[in-house]
Amino acid sequence: MGERIKTLHPDGKQGDQKMTMQRTHSIGIEPLTPEDWQLHRAVRLAALADAPYAFTTQLADVADRSDEEWAGITYRRAQDPNGVTYFAFVDDEPCGMAACVLTELGAEMLAVWVAPHRRRQGVAEAMVDYARAWALARDVDHLVVGVFADNAGAIALYRRVGFADTGEQRMTQAEPDRAILILAMPLTR
Repeated sequence: MGERIKTLHPDGKQGDQKMTMQRTHSIGIEPLTPEDWQLHRAVRLAALADAPYAFTTQLADVADRSDEEWAGITYRRAQDPNGVTYFAFVDDEPCGMAACVLTELGAEMLAVWVAPHRRRQGVAEAMVDYARAWALARDVDHLVVGVFADNAGAIALYRRVGFADTGEQRMTQAEPDRAILILAMPLTR
């Protein structure tokens, strides 16, 4: 039986999340604020460098952005009423990020990443739980995520936490031979 992990939900309330594996650390989730541009840049660049196979954006596309560009992007994302970008922390160390936006499909998780040394420690699950709570607070019926069909580890994670294959796929112009599977989880209160 796992230890209770404190998480901060999108409505600002703290809650307990029951984990299935033993934890010796605390996982925190914090939404992006306009002042977080350096954190945003550092974690996003780390994600793109670590897992280029998982993203439609590539490191070369964003590595040369100026501080002003990062500050502007961060400000816009932090102020977006139809989306949230957020970070995962383990013992105050930033180790993951994701975004969730309202789309025609429901609330869609994007750009999900966990640092390699923090994988399989409940961080991704905490980020999915945050997105679920954010979506529920907006009366959305489904949480959706797109994942490349060849990313078996991510697909297994999403299925384990309650996503199912919708049968839908997307293709990108950058990689027309790699399908993105659309997975969804129904949301209930």
